[in-house]
Amino acid sequence: MTTKSPESAQKSSRSAEKKNRLDDLNILKVQFPEGSQDVLQELLVHQVELEMQNEELRLTQQELVAAKARYFDLYDLAPVGYLTLNKNGLIVEANLTAVAMFGVAQKILRQTVLSKFILAGDEDSYYRHRKQLYTTGEFQKWDMRFIRGDGSIFWAHLQCTVTDDGNMRVTFSDITDRKQAEEKLQALQDGLERLVRERTDELALLNVNLSSEVEERKQSEWRLLNEKDERLLAIQALREKEQMLISQNRQAAMGEMIGNIAHQWRQPLNALGLFIQRLGFFYDTPHFNKKFLDTFVDQSMETIQYMSKTINDFRDYFKPDKEKSDFHICAAVKNTLSLLDASFLNPEIRIVIVENDDPIVYGYQNEFAQVLLNILVNARDVIIEREISEALVTVTVWRDGEHAVVTVADNAGGIADDIIHKIFDPYFTTKGPQLGTGIGLFLSKSIVEKNMGGKLSVRNTDVGAEFRVEV
Repeated sequence: MTTKSPESAQKSSRSAEKKNRLDDLNILKVQFPEGSQDVLQELLVHQVELEMQNEELRLTQQELVAAKARYFDLYDLAPVGYLTLNKNGLIVEANLTAVAMFGVAQKILRQTVLSKFILAGDEDSYYRHRKQLYTTGEFQKWDMRFIRGDGSIFWAHLQCTVTDDGNMRVTFSDITDRKQAEEKLQALQDGLERLVRERTDELALLNVNLSSEVEERKQSEWRLLNEKDERLLAIQALREKEQMLISQNRQAAMGEMIGNIAHQWRQPLNALGLFIQRLGFFYDTPHFNKKFLDTFVDQSMETIQYMSKTINDFRDYFKPDKEKSDFHICAAVKNTLSLLDASFLNPEIRIVIVENDDPIVYGYQNEFAQVLLNILVNARDVIIEREISEALVTVTVWRDGEHAVVTVADNAGGIADDIIHKIFDPYFTTKGPQLGTGIGLFLSKSIVEKNMGGKLSVRNTDVGAEFRVEV
């Protein structure tokens, strides 16, 4: 079976229609005189031909409208921008996608040179590729940045050719998201490479130190195996050195304690001064009577007793423990915090104590207090250094099986991942040589783990650092 094309079908339809009209004319022909029948037939035939031509023109116009709609869909609504530039770089044609990308009216865009929208620094690339395009006639493509009408910047990938009439046809697409992703990826890659280099250097140094330590340990073991007396002396010297470090740490903290005493005494001294001034002011006045004098004595003695208690608290802290004893964890925590009350007032640092239990521990209470003091002072110093607003330190006490646990948590942002594993190392400090000795946390770990058979560790929370003392 043969299928006719749409054009053949239309021609057959028009021929059949013309034949039908002529047949109608032949019928009408007999109704007129013979002399006018030929003229009438010629006119009617001409009318039929004009009507057929009008129909063809109408169909042609419909096809043109359809073709224009297809052109609009394919060109103006294309997912990429199209530009046509003359030899001077002036934009003479631009589709709607290009208009949207540049953010200016189509009429204005068609009267502007493309270089006006190019970001400074990318112009050389544009002119270089344009010259190569006109010189070699080869297809050119590259990436560059443009400035929109509102001043924002976007990346575009350009593909350019030269038409037969010498114009430059430019196709471009927005690749800003891709470029930003590439920049982020490159930044991550650079950061990773930097971390790898730093870690490699650290590992190399650690390896050197480890090799040196291994060699020294081998020599020490050999000497200890062959010289029992020297080994005992070395152990004794090590213990003495540890006790000396503990003593040094206490002496280093003494300056801070003196400052705390000054803070603790400042207010009661002021109050005592006011009492004495009032005594002289009211002397020889009707108000100076036994009741006034008794009140003065009571208030003065109360203030002096408070100052005396402060001295006793600090004296007890510096008095070394000779023997282990039972002590309440919660009492040790509160006594330690009382030594720091004044230094936590400026700037104001809120202290919260959570007592889920009050376990009793057998050990050295003052050394345990020294551990808590070191941790609390470090938390205070970090909060002050980082200028934390609404600063908070939370001390939590509870029992975990047979062990008593105390955690000290702050909201100062935590410890950097690259140093958190070093903070218990001897002489490691982030405060600088003038502000820190680097032995506080090292000695605290030694006190807890060696002297009290416990464990001291640290971790980062969502808001800061948390030290855990388990004894």
